[in-house]
Amino acid sequence: MPVLFFSNSGLHGDLLFSLISESLPFSWEKAETGKQRHCLPHYRAIVIDCWQIGMNYESNQFFAYLMSLNHPKILLINFPADLSAHLAEKLRRKSFQLVCDATTNQENLIRRLNMAIQSPESSAREDHPNSLLLTRREQEILTQLTSGEPNSVIAMRLHLSEHTVKNHMYNIFRKIGVKNRLQASNWAKMHLQAERA
Repeated sequence: MPVLFFSNSGLHGDLLFSLISESLPFSWEKAETGKQRHCLPHYRAIVIDCWQIGMNYESNQFFAYLMSLNHPKILLINFPADLSAHLAEKLRRKSFQLVCDATTNQENLIRRLNMAIQSPESSAREDHPNSLLLTRREQEILTQLTSGEPNSVIAMRLHLSEHTVKNHMYNIFRKIGVKNRLQASNWAKMHLQAERA
């Protein structure tokens, strides 16, 4: 069964489709976003280029279109790095896999997409869902946390105020579902380092 790639028409979508279809050994088809909704069950997976989500996620027609899709394996790529936790949770409830954001380099995009397409349907959920909810700065702070240093040292290393680091820590703990620095450090060692491997 082929993999379907959805993107807006234009150079961006064509270039991304060319990169992905030439790099991954699957049968590929491309469709413009908003078209070809009714034969989705005939595809192994649906890959959707989400760069067009834009700034106003909730009222965006693209988001409404996404929520109307039904398939057991819908893989979202190139979504905004600052995607809100609220929107990410809505997408996950719909069983969408958030594979990689718009800041991901080509090599990691291809690697993650390949793993997501090949994963069995029963384990179709993304391996590190919560790491995608973290901003780049939060991931930096969480990585620093694994050294065991106090907030003051982390703040100095990252050229931030201690108050800013504390606020980020609060958000990180909430997003990844931990209660203390030790749990957060263990989570980072398992998820962030595995993701970079």
